[in-house]
Amino acid sequence: MKLRSFSRTTMVTSSVIWMLAMIIPSLIITMTIVKSVPHSVNWIWPLVASIQLISCIIIVFIQFNRRIRKPLEAFQTMLENISEGFMPEDVPDELIRKADPVVSDAYRNVIQINQMMLRNVDHLEKGFEEERLGKLRQIELTQAYGRFVPHEFLDNLGKRSIVDIRLGDHVRTQMTVLFSDIRAFTALSESMSPEETFDFLNAYMSYMEPIVKKHGGFIDKYIGDAIMALFHSPNEAVSAALDMLNQLNEFNGNRQAGGSPPIDIGIGLNTGTLMLGVVGGNHRMESTVVSDAVNVASRIESMNKLYGSQILISESTYAAIPNPAQYSFRRIDHVVLEGKSNTINIYEVVQLTGGEAS
Repeated sequence: MKLRSFSRTTMVTSSVIWMLAMIIPSLIITMTIVKSVPHSVNWIWPLVASIQLISCIIIVFIQFNRRIRKPLEAFQTMLENISEGFMPEDVPDELIRKADPVVSDAYRNVIQINQMMLRNVDHLEKGFEEERLGKLRQIELTQAYGRFVPHEFLDNLGKRSIVDIRLGDHVRTQMTVLFSDIRAFTALSESMSPEETFDFLNAYMSYMEPIVKKHGGFIDKYIGDAIMALFHSPNEAVSAALDMLNQLNEFNGNRQAGGSPPIDIGIGLNTGTLMLGVVGGNHRMESTVVSDAVNVASRIESMNKLYGSQILISESTYAAIPNPAQYSFRRIDHVVLEGKSNTINIYEVVQLTGGEAS
């Protein structure tokens, strides 16, 4: 407040000094003229008064223009620039210094507010960029881990990302378990080097994996030469098993064209309630399925060797298929599986057909 009062006093004093500097000489000159020419007194004083009044008005206008109007115009221009997202590179310090403190203080405050807003915007942009990069890294991480932990596994657990997984997460659900196994793989691998065995398995798996995904399933794990896959639909699981045999024919055709012998596989399916979840310790976790349904599927698959079949399914899978007539089934046997006390019916899936189930 003292600074502003001082500035106003300075502006008034300056104006008064200019007026006195004009009025006093004009009075001296006028009095000299009146003494020399007495009869001029009637018209010279009104003339001098008019000139002095006009001069005073001009002085006041100049002071106002210099102290008030120009800074306000600059202030308005600055506000317009700020509203459009621009800010002058060089702030007119001299204009601020010469302006009335009310205007110059407002000018400086706006500049400070603008600079603060720019800093805040910069921090926000950096924060958003860091958040965006963090999400991208999380997506990349999830996609990378998707090669080891199926995305469908995360979906079943209701998780969006691998980083959301916690030890002990699990869900109880009904699914169809598919086991497939290469016949005589041990003897086959003895004729190959370790590198050739890896190449053979990778080539074989690359034929089979797309079939599982095509039918809405996902591969839970590879167990040596065996594949364990899970399906929500038993109907799709049976269709996938048949398509795997078709893919096997194409795979064998390529092997034979390269001079290698064909291979054979067995497939077993069972439907039941299972626990899908995460087991392990704090430093090493693994997705897995815990259920007797898994053991039954594995044992049914191994029975293909006994019956010379390629696809066997359990009674529970057969009963869960909405329209069994779309396939050709053959009831193989009524058996007691290893480690079990109850007998179950097992069926062979022969082919996809429009006929009735046998």
